[in-house]
Amino acid sequence: SSGINAEYGSTRSTGKHTMRNVADTGLMIVLTMLQKLDSKDVAQSFYQTYFLNILQHIFSVVTDSTNAAQLSNQTKVLAFMFSLVEQKKITVNLCANPAEYPGVTDNESFVKLYTKDLLKKAFPNLQDMQVTVFVDGMFALNQDTAAFREHLRDFIVQIKECAGEDLSDLYLSERQAQLKEAAQTKLRYQMTVPGILNPHEVTEEMAETI
Repeated sequence: SSGINAEYGSTRSTGKHTMRNVADTGLMIVLTMLQKLDSKDVAQSFYQTYFLNILQHIFSVVTDSTNAAQLSNQTKVLAFMFSLVEQKKITVNLCANPAEYPGVTDNESFVKLYTKDLLKKAFPNLQDMQVTVFVDGMFALNQDTAAFREHLRDFIVQIKECAGEDLSDLYLSERQAQLKEAAQTKLRYQMTVPGILNPHEVTEEMAETI
């Protein structure tokens, strides 16, 4: 258990790193750790201590304009976390102070309210309905990664629009990935047609990308 706690502590800051490769690595370590915990006896103790902390941290990363382009891995982590709650895999009570949430008796209801409160405090210019629809979607779409990512991006667009910020970086990362895939597809095709590419032009690095 102490080893798991130390691992989480060492990766927490990397999820918010401005260098994308570092941030992505941190997010994937967090996701892998959560997936491994799912079948371990220490899981419930870890969830009780760190689940809300991780959730709050990931949301701070997602809604930070300097990290907004890194939605792919953030999507995977958030979708997995909300699925844990929805599928009742977290059996311990996540609500540390029941007096703040009277009448709430299950983790799903609590996490919904907690997340809404968290986002309303962070973004007071958003309407209650915008926050409610977003949080409901986190539960409804957590088994569909593409739909979950679009839902997350739509919410970030709403946040940025309220703040008058530039939206271009939200789509830059995905566009870069599309262009890379297109280049790899083109190279694969060229390598299958005799005469298009000189074999000596195909570097080892190029070959590794296809």
